[in-house]
Amino acid sequence: MRYTTDIVVIDLEASCPAEDQGNNTIERSSIIEIGAVRLDRRSLEVVDEFSELVRPEDHPIPPFITDITGISPAMVADRDTFAAVGPRFLAWYGPRNKAIIAAFGAYYDIPLLRKECDRYGLDYRSHIAGGAFDLRAVATVWLAANDHRTSGLTLESILARMDLAERFTAHRAVEDARAAAAVLQMHHLGRALD
Repeated sequence: MRYTTDIVVIDLEASCPAEDQGNNTIERSSIIEIGAVRLDRRSLEVVDEFSELVRPEDHPIPPFITDITGISPAMVADRDTFAAVGPRFLAWYGPRNKAIIAAFGAYYDIPLLRKECDRYGLDYRSHIAGGAFDLRAVATVWLAANDHRTSGLTLESILARMDLAERFTAHRAVEDARAAAAVLQMHHLGRALD
């Protein structure tokens, strides 16, 4: 499979106020980690990656977020806020005609990234064009073609059905980005690349 541009697979870990536990509200969430891998447009090999923790400004990381992600308030205490990390990510991503953005469950990560960019006055649109490629849809196609159930999909359950679960650690951004990239590789190449 050949794409016209590289593919950047992104995953975000986010925090929210403790009272929002389980709600996944983008409006009250703050990015605490950005992970991304860049896939070559022809080979789909990972050619670069980006990974940074982000110190949230609105509220501390509650214990339930630490339980899920392993990211504690102490881990981000001396890290930059999104005001500094965001521009570094956008510079790494590059201009808008050089890559398409992809995510597993793009309905959450991409709007959250856009919200944080808007909040800090960062020019999201000069880097990231249009919508995102949702790798959950790619996984659904692969699962159906391989006679697997396609409802109730999580990244972890898909990796298990692809016999890839042992290769990745869930809920750290760059690991989840690598795992989502493996879903795309499995779909197009029939195997995940190292």
